[in-house]
Amino acid sequence: DDEMTVKSLFGVFGSGKDYLMLSHAIQAVKDGKFDRIVWVRNNIEVKDTNSIGFLPDGLNDKLKPFLAPLQDFLGGEHGLELFMDEGRIEVQHLGFIRGRDIKNSIIYVTECQSNTKEHIQLLLGRVGEGSQIWFNGDDQQTDSDKFKTNNGVNTLKKLSGNKLYGQVTMDKTERSKTARLAGLLDEL
Repeated sequence: DDEMTVKSLFGVFGSGKDYLMLSHAIQAVKDGKFDRIVWVRNNIEVKDTNSIGFLPDGLNDKLKPFLAPLQDFLGGEHGLELFMDEGRIEVQHLGFIRGRDIKNSIIYVTECQSNTKEHIQLLLGRVGEGSQIWFNGDDQQTDSDKFKTNNGVNTLKKLSGNKLYGQVTMDKTERSKTARLAGLLDEL
C-alpha cells in the first residue's frame, strides 16, 4: 500500500524478512518509484563475541560487515558496489543521521530490534517528501540487555492502527531445515 509510508516486517530468524523487503525495495528503485535505498543499521555486534577492533579505511569499508544481507541479495560484493556506484544504494551510519532530510528514497532499517525508541523517533523524523521508511527485526534477537525492553520492534508496534503504518509478522523459519533446529534449542 503506497499510502503506508512506514512499513514493518517482523519475524523469527530465517523467515525471509530481508529477502522479501529487499526484493520489493530494489524493484521499486529499478521501476523509478524511488531514487535510492538508504541502508541504515545500528552497528551492534552479536552479544558475547569479541570485537574485531579498529577497522581501517573509510566509513563504507567499516560498515561493510553490517551490509552482508544486502550484499548476499545483490549477488556478492561486486553487485553491492555496482548499486552503490550508481547511487541506487547509500549506506548511512545511524550515528550520523541526525539533521538529514531524506527525499524520494526508501529508508531501509534492518535489525531494528537493536534500536531504542529514541532511535526510531530519530529515524522517523528523517523521512522527507516522497520517501518511505521500512523496518525489519525480531525482538528475540536482541544483542544487548538495553534492547530487551527498549527496542525498535516493540516501539513500532505502538503505531498499529495508524493509517500510515503497516506491519506483517512471520513466525516460521524458511532458511533451511537445519536452521529450524536453532529454535528447538529454546524448547529443550
